[in-house]
Amino acid sequence: MLFIFFLLLSAGLIELWIGIGQAMDVLLYGLSYHSVIGTFGNSGLYSIFIAILLPIAWTYTLRIRSFRKENFKAKGLIALSFLYVLLSLFVLPVSMGRTSWLAALAGCGIVTLLSVRERWGKRAACRLAIALVGLSVLCAGVGYGFKKDSADGRLLIWKISVPIVKDCFPQGAGEGKFPGVYGEAQEAYFRSGKGTEQEAYIAGAPNFAYNEYLQIAIEHGLTGIIALLLVAGYSFVRLKSSNNTDRVPLAGAFAALLVAAFFSYPLRNPYTCLLAAGIVILTASLPNSKESNTQKRLRWGIGLFVFLSIAWGTGKQQGAWGNKRIARQQWEQLKPHFSAGQFEDIVKNYAVLYPYLKQEEAFLFEYGQCLSQTEAYEESNRILQEGLARSSDPMFLNIIGKNYHALGNDSLAEAMYRKAAWRIPHKIYPLYLLMELYRQQGKETEWKAIAHRILEKKEKTHSPETEYIKKKVKEAIQDSDK
Repeated sequence: MLFIFFLLLSAGLIELWIGIGQAMDVLLYGLSYHSVIGTFGNSGLYSIFIAILLPIAWTYTLRIRSFRKENFKAKGLIALSFLYVLLSLFVLPVSMGRTSWLAALAGCGIVTLLSVRERWGKRAACRLAIALVGLSVLCAGVGYGFKKDSADGRLLIWKISVPIVKDCFPQGAGEGKFPGVYGEAQEAYFRSGKGTEQEAYIAGAPNFAYNEYLQIAIEHGLTGIIALLLVAGYSFVRLKSSNNTDRVPLAGAFAALLVAAFFSYPLRNPYTCLLAAGIVILTASLPNSKESNTQKRLRWGIGLFVFLSIAWGTGKQQGAWGNKRIARQQWEQLKPHFSAGQFEDIVKNYAVLYPYLKQEEAFLFEYGQCLSQTEAYEESNRILQEGLARSSDPMFLNIIGKNYHALGNDSLAEAMYRKAAWRIPHKIYPLYLLMELYRQQGKETEWKAIAHRILEKKEKTHSPETEYIKKKVKEAIQDSDK
């Protein structure tokens, strides 16, 4: 197990080294903390990866007092762990990953509790546990204060997601279908008048529930819940029954993973997903003194087979090899032409790639737009409806509405624009499309009412697009008043 821990921490140190350079740029040049991403492309998942491995490093850092007495392998791991802890203490605060702070605190707290209990007994461990709970509450409060709107947005996602579990029970919505059902639920929530003004302001179009337990329950229903309980329960049993010294770092890493899964989406990224699978499999493979060598080898063999199967499945889903990988590469080559508006030239290429990328909402959106721009409106709506099942983004509804308008079905166009407007109430583009539709229909009272709503909207983020839309709305009102 020492060799596996050495490999894991080595991978983490490579990421930390990359993150150190990015963090220095943040401190020296005033860049956003979002720049601290390692090789992940996402600061939150990067910091979670670091935090899950931190309890392993912390376990062996606590053994630094006995460094001289350890064998060569243990000395190497202790030195590596000490360096990992030092670099983590610099990178994690700069990355501003609130979830990673809590995960690291939970994991390292478990490791410290187990060490204190072994050395000084249960009473000392209980006192430390109370102190750690207080520290966790303090960290949660500080993290909430740093990015209040972001935290409130996550609470809104949970608030809307909980009833979806009941609606999708017991079969579940299906793998990758959370964004679609969430978009419908959020639209219904605001349409019903339950949403507050603050909730309307912070609402977004999330692809994740920011809680793996909720998302698994929504997408996989009863089967997912049972599988989750079995895996977690068996891992807890192995941690409790094993007398192996490796259970301490694994208990910490497992606790960090459970906390990270409650506040984020580590299973939706291939790197953090494989790390999570590895931690769970190592935990489930912990031996105890009653097992024979044959049983231990069998358990390790099963664990390795499961991990390789998960790695293969994750790679296949992410398009790491095979036809899907080639299709992704060709799609990347088409994007500059898409941005340049060369829709006639590339729409046939999108049709060829469609069988391989039809589960990618971004691809479906681009393909649907290409079809719309080449006046294949009905086919465009079919593709965009498929995208709506995998995305909560109201832009799908906007393009569908435009297609219906082009087909002469203004009633359905109006319905789509209204759906888009309710889905994320602070967005003004759907309202602008609805306003223009009413202007063309000669409904002066209706379009002017919407025009004033647009001008009164509080902007969540200022952009050239919103500025342009408000300018066009003002011009429309001025022209009408002449």
